Amino acid sequence: MSIKVNLLSTIIKQASADKLFHLLISIDGPKDLILDKELICSLDYIANFTQLKKCKVEKIFKLEPGAAPGTTKKCVYLIRPTIKNTKIIADHINASKSANSDKQFWMISVPRKLFISETVLEREGVYGYIKQMELPLGFLCLDNDLFSLELPDFFNSFYVNGDLTYVHTAAMALVQLCKICGPFPKIYGQGKCAQMVINLMNLIMKEMTFDSGSSDKISHLVILDRDIDYGSLLLSQLTYEGMLDEVFGINSGRVIFPKEVTGKEDSIKVVLNSSDVVYNEIRNNYFASVFGFLRDKAKELQAKSETSSMTLGDIKKFVTQEVRNIRQQHTSLSLHIGACEVIIAKKSEDDFQDRLRIERDILEGQNFKECLEYIEDVINKQEHYSCALRLMCLLSISQDGLLSDDYESLATQFRQSYGSKYILTLHKLKKLGLFVEQIPLLPPSGTAKSSKITEAATNKATKIAEKVATAVAFPKYSSFRTLTKKFNLIPVEEDGIDLKNPKDMSYVFGGSYVPLIGRITEQIVVHGTLKNFEDSMKLLPGSTIINYKADKESGRVIPTKDINTKTVFVYVLGGITYAEIAALRLLGQLHGCKILIGTTSFISGRSLLNKLSPTDDC
Repeated sequence: MSIKVNLLSTIIKQASADKLFHLLISIDGPKDLILDKELICSLDYIANFTQLKKCKVEKIFKLEPGAAPGTTKKCVYLIRPTIKNTKIIADHINASKSANSDKQFWMISVPRKLFISETVLEREGVYGYIKQMELPLGFLCLDNDLFSLELPDFFNSFYVNGDLTYVHTAAMALVQLCKICGPFPKIYGQGKCAQMVINLMNLIMKEMTFDSGSSDKISHLVILDRDIDYGSLLLSQLTYEGMLDEVFGINSGRVIFPKEVTGKEDSIKVVLNSSDVVYNEIRNNYFASVFGFLRDKAKELQAKSETSSMTLGDIKKFVTQEVRNIRQQHTSLSLHIGACEVIIAKKSEDDFQDRLRIERDILEGQNFKECLEYIEDVINKQEHYSCALRLMCLLSISQDGLLSDDYESLATQFRQSYGSKYILTLHKLKKLGLFVEQIPLLPPSGTAKSSKITEAATNKATKIAEKVATAVAFPKYSSFRTLTKKFNLIPVEEDGIDLKNPKDMSYVFGGSYVPLIGRITEQIVVHGTLKNFEDSMKLLPGSTIINYKADKESGRVIPTKDINTKTVFVYVLGGITYAEIAALRLLGQLHGCKILIGTTSFISGRSLLNKLSPTDDC
């Protein structure tokens, strides 16, 4: 293979660090660095405090309301350029002006300056008192095969609000990758945002030159919009890493384990990546098999720690080379056993097996009435609002919208149970097509004169038709059903899927569903083209992207015959779930090729609904 994944991670990290150091060094003399709390974890992937001190950073503070912190004359803010952050900085400057302080101010916007931020500075009367800079970080390397822009607002910004601000950032991240690896020979994708990103990337790259000899380092780019597959977002993740995200929440590759896990008074923040030997072996496993692995691992470490049968030389070698490693694994083992116990206890309380059965029935279009009653029970029991909404949305998309009576009933019960503050949430879900009402079978007349006469008859006819459709067990051939069949997303034989030693990507959802992102990538990995899926791709939202480098002489596409030479970069715009990541990793293992995963952020059904809702509860 022409590129080593570890080397790529190192190069990207160093490139981001160099950009930051260059900006800090350009601000001469001692300075205090004030960080947006959303960037604290991200900065850890770029530089440590020792490196920052070499750039004459005296102290690091968190951005908070009040006066500017620190004792140096120079304050450097590293922030996301939001209205809230900019207003706090403006207040700092105004407080400094009132105190006749001689402090100087710099604002480094990540990933770039925004007009709204400049407007706030101007409105607050401090525009001329602060110098503005940009830090286009690009991808952060959260693991050897995992790259993220860490833009959790991307989904809301593009898919809900139609804001194109982050399209430039997503495109520039690819340009940065091309600078390192060379242009992508073959590009495939699907979605409105994906098309915009590729077009902008190509436009920017026209002004740049690349080393043609390095163009085969990443053989394929697969760029996909989040909205092509909401099913994977709404289903319960059943891998260990997915479960951790669902229960504890993973932020920038870190999880905070509470005292219930640690067995101590304080919670612990743990970095989750492949450097943790224990975690690396269980992260992608089906959750039910994790406990058995941890038990066997504990026995293995116990055997390694036994020194009674060792010679003096063996003991010396053991102490100098193995003890530290075994202690680290013991600590990790203890934490993950504790995490498993908490997850199992929580899922037992929530009747998790019943929920999984209902999810499967919804996907397969079976037992609709029972599924509807289950969702109503979840609402009436006032389980966490996201639990109810996920099932409501899953039912809606599987049916291509709900019948009017069912839609109104669920929406009304939800509002009554959780409060009218969720009206806007339901509106956003409708806008996204996640929770919608089916179009009436008999639309009302368009003329004002006849509308009053026909309205009653039309409504009556519609309700009769809906009742007939509900009562009679006619098979429903919706676009969701068509999609699942065309892409083979729902395995036919449940018993044929080995969840402990998986050979099928559906294991991440207990064998009930294959992530569409994984299925499209599989087509590229195996066949090097979307030829077999061209008609099926037309059923998905947005444009289909097929844009690859052709041989200069023949004008034909250069095929990649040897699958082992493929390095596929899968880029998901709007967020990717940890279950989908596990599916892509399995795909790479099964076919012996490298799959690198890039995303704007990480997402789950719970985190998505939390962002769409008017509460900080998560």
